[in-house]
Amino acid sequence: MKVIFGTTNKRKLSDMQSILQQSPLDLEILTLADIGWDGEIEETKTTLEENSLLKAKTIYDFCQEHKLFYPIFADDGGLFVKALGGKPGVYTARYADEDRKKDPTLPPYQALYKLLEELKGVEDREATYRCVVTCMFPNGEYFQEQAASVGMIAQEITEPITRPYFYSLFLMDGIPFHQLSQEQLEHTYRYTAIRNSVAELERRVLKQTDSKKETHHAYKKA
Repeated sequence: MKVIFGTTNKRKLSDMQSILQQSPLDLEILTLADIGWDGEIEETKTTLEENSLLKAKTIYDFCQEHKLFYPIFADDGGLFVKALGGKPGVYTARYADEDRKKDPTLPPYQALYKLLEELKGVEDREATYRCVVTCMFPNGEYFQEQAASVGMIAQEITEPITRPYFYSLFLMDGIPFHQLSQEQLEHTYRYTAIRNSVAELERRVLKQTDSKKETHHAYKKA
């Protein structure tokens, strides 16, 4: 069974592939490149749930037009800092975009400096990374799964600075997120949300299969 994962992020695709290898179903990932998608989806909504659904629906419309009838997974995630009223939230990936437009000499990770400045002198540095995954079926029905990881914002940036940039500031049990082992990452927000989504897909597919078997058995018996 083929499923489409609406992302170009290699790390997300790696997580998804790892999860599918453990599935009782024979699932194969199709990337956006595999289905011929080369468009952009502007995240115009105000919640992760809405943006995740927007991505799934946009890809769904493309698939319907090109007669690609497979389940679609799409996600949206963000960092929510308690002391900042939940910022950067849905704007995590573009938190300092306006600053960099005004001053092109600023580094691509300017968002880190911006966040540290906004938290200057703040003692409560609790933050949460959240991810929402939407799975949409060929008939347009969908479900959503979500997960979260609670941590703290560090006092300073930890090297190396790599994407996602906020992983250099987000600490879990005192460890920078980008330094977590693969085993530790498998219990964090995005991996868990994807795993739960795949599990729910499996449950629905298997339930539908069992229902068809029962119907067929009852027909033969009659």
